[in-house]
Amino acid sequence: MFSHINENQQPQMVDISDKDVSDRRAVAAALIELPPVFLAYQQENELCLKKGAVLQTAIIAGTMAVKRTAEAIPFCHPLPITACQFRCELLPLADKLQIRLECEVKTRDRTGVEMESLHGVTVAALTVYDMCKALSSNIVIRDIRLLAKSGGKKTLGQYPLYGLVLTGGKSERMGRDKALLNYYGQPHAQYLYHLLSQYCEQVFLSARSQQWQGTPLADLPTLGDTLPSEGPISGILTALRTYPQVNWLVVACDLPYLKAETLFPLLQQYREDVVATCYHHPQERFPEPLCAIYTPQALGVFEAAYAAGERCPVKVLQQAVCHCIAPCHPTTTANINTPEDYTHALHDVRARQS
Repeated sequence: MFSHINENQQPQMVDISDKDVSDRRAVAAALIELPPVFLAYQQENELCLKKGAVLQTAIIAGTMAVKRTAEAIPFCHPLPITACQFRCELLPLADKLQIRLECEVKTRDRTGVEMESLHGVTVAALTVYDMCKALSSNIVIRDIRLLAKSGGKKTLGQYPLYGLVLTGGKSERMGRDKALLNYYGQPHAQYLYHLLSQYCEQVFLSARSQQWQGTPLADLPTLGDTLPSEGPISGILTALRTYPQVNWLVVACDLPYLKAETLFPLLQQYREDVVATCYHHPQERFPEPLCAIYTPQALGVFEAAYAAGERCPVKVLQQAVCHCIAPCHPTTTANINTPEDYTHALHDVRARQS
């Protein structure tokens, strides 16, 4: 049953009485595109028109909207807003002017402030439109989205925890898709999706465009690679770029021994002052990038490495500050690459289950 519908199929406000009071935070963003005529009105990080300072006015309107979200969205709980901060960035381009808005909202209560941050950034964007429309109506507001939230049960440190199952590989040595191999009664990528969902606020499959159409994985949330398919780095960097203010629990679909107890050490020993918390290889002791928790710091590190031509996540982490921990078992991060590997792993998994 949907939480906004009661047993009589009538709408209702969600009962949050039993939830714990905690510090909660959300960040939402919007992108506004203005035609080139507005470039002449830019003064440092402000847009000054006859109506006044555009971004300052937008911030005031957005802040007012944050405080009145419950009046606009029917089932939102009125919340005591403890902080509201806007970040505005003007991005002059050759053929247009872009404005990027972020709205960060905090509260201490029993439910989160996602809607407050989204409402605030949306009203701020509409205010920019209203301030600018006399000069040109060729204005586009797009990419309004939630960037981050924290404070609920699925938060790690100061950031929410998202999950990524890497499935974009071509499995050339295996000769079949590793993500569809069956160890636990379902395609392994589906098994990993449900495993990560126990700990992560959102979980995505990383895949090439239309890769899983017509398969049992087709209905699972997917982040399509925005970079050329050059191995796991394409999926990792796509995720870091798409949601830059979250922690990412990243696992590969060719790890047949992953279970809840495999993830506990990573979650319990997570450090937010490093690029990644990961296992080290049991023999070679290099950092294992495909069973790791990445902090927002990883984005800059991977961007720089990718720009320098590095495509190997292991080498990226070898040059970064990581917290490496010993694997629970030598097979914890063992991966399978050939039909022979699969046969051996399948026999081993079933033997452990019996």
